[in-house]
Amino acid sequence: MLEKKAGKTYAPFGKFKLLQFIDDLNMPQQDPYETQTAISLVRQHKDYEHWYDRQKLTLKDIKNTLFVGSMNPSAGSFFVDPRLQRWFWILAIQFPDPTSLNTIYSSFLNKHFSKFKGTIQELIAPVIKGAL
Repeated sequence: MLEKKAGKTYAPFGKFKLLQFIDDLNMPQQDPYETQTAISLVRQHKDYEHWYDRQKLTLKDIKNTLFVGSMNPSAGSFFVDPRLQRWFWILAIQFPDPTSLNTIYSSFLNKHFSKFKGTIQELIAPVIKGAL
């Protein structure tokens, strides 16, 4: 939620920052001109920090916003406009292997099931095996 600060400037309440998460940043399909319209709008906001109000025909400056994006490495266009990429810090993380996942899930479930009485601890390994 944004509030009007001064003039045409809008920002989150107080000194908060607005975090905008973009899932599947690489999903918009390229049009015949090799652009992605949805991505171009995000890029334009990052470049100029404003949105155009079509009702009042004015610009609204949007401040204190952050963008976080994620991409699916196995689907989508596999292309993101370099002019948008320059605004992001790129980090690639591989999916954990099964032994790591087993360790992670067993840690969570051991802690959670320690609250219960009985032989429920014996069900942790089959539950994790079934989930993986």
